[in-house]
Amino acid sequence: MSNTLKEKIYVGVETVMEDFDISKPKAYAIIHQLNEELKKQHPSAIVVAGKVNRYWYDEACLRQSIGREEAANE
Repeated sequence: MSNTLKEKIYVGVETVMEDFDISKPKAYAIIHQLNEELKKQHPSAIVVAGKVNRYWYDEACLRQSIGREEAANE
């Protein structure tokens, strides 16, 4: 599979900034928080500073989206 078709394993700060419409320092803080949660729940996980595992990031975004929907329905 070529690199153009393969999705990257890690999400960088630019993606987080764009997805949440936030500043670079806030995006790095979110990445750091997600990496801390990942290491806590999965101690053998590989963590890269300044990036977050795509699957973990997508799951966190889904949790946040569901939380907003539930709050809107209350």
